[in-house]
Amino acid sequence: MTELQQTYSRTQQILTSFSQGDASMRVIYQPSATSPYDRVQTLKFYGFITSLRMRCDINSIAEGDMPNIDADSSRMDRLLALRDMEWKSARKQISFFIRTAQVDWQPIFDVSLLNRLPYYQVNLLPYFTDNISFDTSNDCLIGAQITNAGYGLLEGTDRVTIYGSAREEITTLPTDAKEISFATPYTWQVSPESQIIIPANPNRQQVTLTNTSLTTDININYGGSAQLGRGITLMRGGGSYEINLQNLYRGAISAVASNQARLTGIEAV
Repeated sequence: MTELQQTYSRTQQILTSFSQGDASMRVIYQPSATSPYDRVQTLKFYGFITSLRMRCDINSIAEGDMPNIDADSSRMDRLLALRDMEWKSARKQISFFIRTAQVDWQPIFDVSLLNRLPYYQVNLLPYFTDNISFDTSNDCLIGAQITNAGYGLLEGTDRVTIYGSAREEITTLPTDAKEISFATPYTWQVSPESQIIIPANPNRQQVTLTNTSLTTDININYGGSAQLGRGITLMRGGGSYEINLQNLYRGAISAVASNQARLTGIEAV
């Protein structure tokens, strides 16, 4: 049965903060990944940053003097006064970067962090775009880093918080993949002697296995024989493994354990 193209959307919160001595590059947004076990063959991921603001609480430097602008000052004089206050007074600085899978981090803009009591906020979205949202591809990362502009990094109680939201869309393309019709549940007692737990099945769509033993690991293998300490290890206390359309295998599956261990699972067709 052919499925129609569908688009699913959700909102992801953006929230990160910087404090004393923090000089690390911080990824503030990247489009979310869906589960690798989703049964959709082809997915496209998009991110639309619709809101991005920054709260600046800087106390470790002197409070900047507000420019004294006369009423008859020209527009140019006013702009120069504001520029000097922003970039020539005592300040901290935060830099923003962008990268993709093909291009490493590239700087896109800097923002001065001033001491304005008690604190102030900056709308960051206009720095990225003139549109109502900043569109990102599935391999895009937006990063931020506190950089030294001559007055050091954040100190004492300095704190910068970046917050906002992004709308994400996932588009599923038409597929002729067969849907699961039913599943058979199983329970096995795995021992030190290798055994086939699921025989080959040409109609298999999915297998999920879970080690419910609290004391013993289980090793599984594709084929008729499993070996201790080799293959795929299902850790004690809930270790699991799944076969699905992303890694489909329809042959026999075997298992072995150093002591008696309980394994549960399903096979779906």
